Amino acid sequence: MSATLIKNIEYLLAKKHLNAYQLQEKSNIPQSTTFRILNGETTSPSIRTIKKYADFFDISAEDLLFKNLSQDGIKGMNNISVAPKRKTGYAPVLNYVQAGHFCEYADDAIADEFEPYDIEEYGEGCYWVIIEGKSMEPDFFAGDKVLVKIEEQPNPGDFVVALARDNKAVTFKKYRPRGFDRDGVEYVELVPSNPDFPIIDSRHTPFMVCAIALERKQKLR
Repeated sequence: MSATLIKNIEYLLAKKHLNAYQLQEKSNIPQSTTFRILNGETTSPSIRTIKKYADFFDISAEDLLFKNLSQDGIKGMNNISVAPKRKTGYAPVLNYVQAGHFCEYADDAIADEFEPYDIEEYGEGCYWVIIEGKSMEPDFFAGDKVLVKIEEQPNPGDFVVALARDNKAVTFKKYRPRGFDRDGVEYVELVPSNPDFPIIDSRHTPFMVCAIALERKQKLR
């Protein structure tokens, strides 16, 4: 967990003249949760917990995690800071296990790492997902990070994160609607880029689309 988060919570509590007990009374954030974070016992607070602090202190979760809130502006510039050309946010980086949690519970995923993204373009509700396996080669390789957004309706050809309803397995594939079966029920396929891997058919393997891919971060060396 970032030391910046601890310092910011301590700073904001002092600024509002609150202790952990008073914070609990005003925000419903358990006193024990705040103590564990400030003492370093909780090293990976959930996104939900971080958002509770951010909402109570009326700041963004990104600022709470990464900005030094005790310093206003830039020294020597009359407290005037230069705004970036694009607004940058920080999205949690999830492996496939963590992605499975967020597919089921949306904002309950726990992450140890955060990566920047263009929040001005993509908005809130974004995550980085780490690709595993070889099923999407040569379009995606194991270790690639893909920025995805929840609560989006996929279009044909979109790359999506999907969760199999029977075994809760997470997969990353291309979304391909196929029309209607003989009973008039619409069905969809999840298509791998690597032809050595099978196509997933919603008629035989029911699944739910959790998120749509927006951008890829790929290592070149």
